[in-house]
Amino acid sequence: MADQSDNSSPLAPITRILANFANNLSATLSSASTTDYIRLTAIVGGYLLIRPYLQKLGARYQERDHARTVDASEESSMAATGVKARVVAGEEDSDDDSDGEGWGRGKRLQQREQRARRRREIEENTARGGFDDEEDKDIEEFLQN
Repeated sequence: MADQSDNSSPLAPITRILANFANNLSATLSSASTTDYIRLTAIVGGYLLIRPYLQKLGARYQERDHARTVDASEESSMAATGVKARVVAGEEDSDDDSDGEGWGRGKRLQQREQRARRRREIEENTARGGFDDEEDKDIEEFLQN
């Protein structure tokens, strides 16, 4: 094992991982037989030969999916919209959790709905003819102080 003085460094875990990787790699390569090298070459070569065809196949399926028409029952689905995030009142969901089980997700949804409610109230008030003069006077009173 290494010196105990090396373990006090903040980079000690990283250097230990790199040293272990180098030791394991050299031991693996030195103990590999000719058939192991042939097998490794066949696997890597097969992957390199097949990869472009798999990409073209995937692109073809994706293009076909984008070109298809959307049923009325699918209009808000992810496949139809192409948007993973949930949209509420013009805001996109900034959650990276696609499974919907993230911490605090309920609270974020609640806050988003509350902001949407406030926006609707403001829009209704401006559509009705604005805010009352009394509210404006109260605001002016605070601004003057």
